[in-house]
Parts: sequence; structure tokens; C-alpha cells
Amino acid sequence: SLGVALLDQANVFTKAQAVTPVALTDAASIATDASLSNTFTVTLGGNRTLANPTNLQDGVILNWFVKQDGTGSRTLAYGSNFKWPGGSAPTLTTTANATDMITGQYVASLGIIAAVCNKGFA
Repeated sequence: SLGVALLDQANVFTKAQAVTPVALTDAASIATDASLSNTFTVTLGGNRTLANPTNLQDGVILNWFVKQDGTGSRTLAYGSNFKWPGGSAPTLTTTANATDMITGQYVASLGIIAAVCNKGFA
């Protein structure tokens, strides 16, 4: 009834909630600061590694939209905290300009990011 979200109890929102995506810098090791957003974008300009994010909080859900550049066929390796269903990291869609989405939830008690990959958005 106060019109504000309260940190010490469950909240009910009657409108959509959104965060502004943050563009990551393409580099050999792609860094993510989890304190900046829940959604990140990057275009791969070569074979890269998505490093373990910094500033994680238990339970946070992060989304990465990973786009191939105009050349395509770029690969992405992952930091040691990323764990995948069945134990195998996914292979990204390799078509030029294709976009895949990686979603992960940080589980502090296990020290992992439980991740999945949804492929081929473009």
C-alpha cells in the first residue's frame, strides 16, 4: 500500500518490470559486471571466452544476447563457474549475424552459474 517495493517481503507488481541492457566489450575474455544489469549484449569479433561475472548476488538471473559478427563461425568458451545441463557447454549458432541467448542463475551455495542456451534468434 506504500507504492514502493519493500526489500524484506514479497512484492506484487501490477506492471512489467524491465532493466536496460548493457553492451559488453568484445575482447578475448569478455567481462560482465553483474551489478550493472541483468541483461547484456555482445557481438563476437573472434573466438572468445565469457569470463565468470563479477559482483554476483545469490539467486541473480543474468541474460546474455550473443551475436555473431558479419563473418560468423565464432566460438565462445565459458568461465569455470558456468555449468550446463548434462555437463557440456553449448556450441553457438555459427551463421553470420545470428543471435543466441544464454541465461544463468547464480547459486552461491554451489559457486555456480546454472546456465542454458537458447539458439538461433536471427
